[in-house]
Amino acid sequence: MVDQPGGIGCGRNSSGNKAMKQGEGAFDRAAATVRRALPDHVFAWHRPGGVTTIKVGTRTQIMAIGGAALIVGWLGIATQTLVSGQTSADAAKTAELTRMQGQLARMKAASSALKGVVADRAAAIEKRQAFLAALLTPRRDLARLAVLLPRLGDASAPGAVPVAAGFTPGRDILLEPFRKLEADQLAFVDKATFAAEARLRDTQSLVRRLGLDPERLLAASTFTTPAAGGMGGPYLPVATPADAEPKFRSLFVSWKKLKAMEAALTVVPSFMPVKVVGYSSGFGVRFDPFTGISAMHAGVDMPGRQGDPIYAAAAGTVSLAGWSGAYGNCVEVAHGKGLSTRYGHLSAILVHPGEAVHQGDVIARMGSTGRSTGTHLHYEVRIDSRAVNPRPYLDASDYVLAAQHQAAGSDDSADRSGRPALVAGL
Repeated sequence: MVDQPGGIGCGRNSSGNKAMKQGEGAFDRAAATVRRALPDHVFAWHRPGGVTTIKVGTRTQIMAIGGAALIVGWLGIATQTLVSGQTSADAAKTAELTRMQGQLARMKAASSALKGVVADRAAAIEKRQAFLAALLTPRRDLARLAVLLPRLGDASAPGAVPVAAGFTPGRDILLEPFRKLEADQLAFVDKATFAAEARLRDTQSLVRRLGLDPERLLAASTFTTPAAGGMGGPYLPVATPADAEPKFRSLFVSWKKLKAMEAALTVVPSFMPVKVVGYSSGFGVRFDPFTGISAMHAGVDMPGRQGDPIYAAAAGTVSLAGWSGAYGNCVEVAHGKGLSTRYGHLSAILVHPGEAVHQGDVIARMGSTGRSTGTHLHYEVRIDSRAVNPRPYLDASDYVLAAQHQAAGSDDSADRSGRPALVAGL
């Protein structure tokens, strides 16, 4: 029993020594393997002064390999870091590229919108121009003008069509010529409206000087003057579109009123009934050439030669053509709106009752039939069968003719009879 602890202790020492010897053997074998793999190396450099040798032993090579391993590890870490840095840069570049692509897309959208604005503005200007061109044609068609009248929905107002944000300067630059042209058009519209209203006032004033009420000429007449060849069709009044641009609407209304007023002048006897104008007796109270007693003379006497042509003072329908007491051979033409003209003492009558005549047509020949002292034309103007002084109509002939020609849109310098028309500007 006393010897057991010592026996156990001796056994442990023996096992430890054996383990140490085994470890030293493994180390020696590993060192031998390393020496075989990394034998000593001797490097020699031959120089003029002799030979220099450097011995690189196994230990030195192991240290070098360890250092190389450290370098390789450091390079790996550095490379990983560099790669990581490049990835961040690429991400930043990608984000920048995405931003620029977004900006390009917005610019394209703005460009498309701008093209739309320019196209709409150009189309609106063209519509305005088409209306103005139609308005200035010699023969104005009110129905066509109403169709061509520029509308508020034509994107003609500046800024009516929205564009993409951030592209306003480009829009402003491109639209500036359009704005100038629009300004010119609106200025022209203002001038045309003023001219139409001024001409309307002048025409109304002329009608009043003739002793006529302008509203009478515009009102429906109890007598309708048929034109040569006949006229007809349903009554289709020309309405002014409610959505028309205000300035153009005002111009259209002014010209419509003017055209109606000038068209009504066609019933006004304004054409000289004789080729050479002169007066041997005036309208009103005079001494009767047969009795010497004061008497009413219902017209004017215009002397001339036997057989001189007598012209219709206005378009109308022959209501009388034949012998009429003191008038002798007489022709009466109804012009409409209650106006008529009478031609007396004729040597020949060239028309018949119911015949439609044009202004300036030769309807008779001058003579001295009936109660007459010599060759002349007795000429009367009547309103609702009541004789009025013809002189204002004859004196205003140039102006009324000019207005009638403007209403008809005619630039003819002569009438159909070949007689020069006395046309002057209002």
